[in-house]
Amino acid sequence: MYISDQKTTNMLAILVLVAGPWLGVSKQAWGWTLDILLLLALLWVGRSDREHGLRFGTIFLFSGYGLAVLLNGFPSYTSFSFVPWAGLVTIWGMRAPITHRAVVFWSLVAAGVTGIIPTLGMLLQGVAQDSVQVLVQSLMDQYTQAGMLENLKSQGVTERELLTLFEQIANTMITLTPGLVALTSLAKWGAVYYFFVRWFPFPERAYQPFTEWRLPWYAVWGMNLAIASYLVGDLLQWLTVKHIGLNLMLVYGVVALILGSAIFVSFLKKPMLSVFVKFILLFASFLYIQVTAPVLIIMGLLDLVFDFRRRSTPKKKE
Repeated sequence: MYISDQKTTNMLAILVLVAGPWLGVSKQAWGWTLDILLLLALLWVGRSDREHGLRFGTIFLFSGYGLAVLLNGFPSYTSFSFVPWAGLVTIWGMRAPITHRAVVFWSLVAAGVTGIIPTLGMLLQGVAQDSVQVLVQSLMDQYTQAGMLENLKSQGVTERELLTLFEQIANTMITLTPGLVALTSLAKWGAVYYFFVRWFPFPERAYQPFTEWRLPWYAVWGMNLAIASYLVGDLLQWLTVKHIGLNLMLVYGVVALILGSAIFVSFLKKPMLSVFVKFILLFASFLYIQVTAPVLIIMGLLDLVFDFRRRSTPKKKE
């Protein structure tokens, strides 16, 4: 009975990989749900066949995207999301002789890179200022209809100042679009990967709790690249290089925040801390979140090099 269920699940996964992209384009319904389903199906195929999982996963995924182009025409590729392809890196890493944290890092890199592919056209062509002005005017109309504009005027804020503020916000959001898209891609991959290692782990990789989440030391070079790109781009007025640095810093900031939070939680689990002290630390961290967040980010970045938790606990086999 188990073998029958296994075969049925395998066939369902293959069906999702082959037919999913075509349905997503045809029904104009390609979003979070389809990306997650494709990642789940791909990792399931990779997990089911130890020797040929990567090959079969590549073939079925490529066939699904090819079928979508064949049935919907070549221009349909603009509707694609390539985040599921990051699952191939994960399948390879699960069989490769590398550490668990290296598998996670390179899979995150793949998810981020594949996630921003659909935005490259917009970035290369640029965003028309007319579109920015339409967005700004829409925000102004909403403030006016809600009566908030009059309240701000009574506080000494002029309409021109508010208009300038909205323009700055719109331009900033457009500049950070690749980073925001990359973060959503990382979240999709992370959700699927956590589900797998928690309930359907690969034989070679054991589940690791949140307090053990780490990245390899060389991941810090990504942040170094981000800072260097921003500084060089700002100095030489190379906007593209500067924007690359800004987006990389945004992504690394969120990832470092998660790593720093893992360090903080592991510290709270120390037996030497009483329940009262733990409560005070948690309460203070939320009350002064504007201070806590930067501290956690710095801790997360430094952990890439110093690995604080390894210094306080016995080294575990990965």
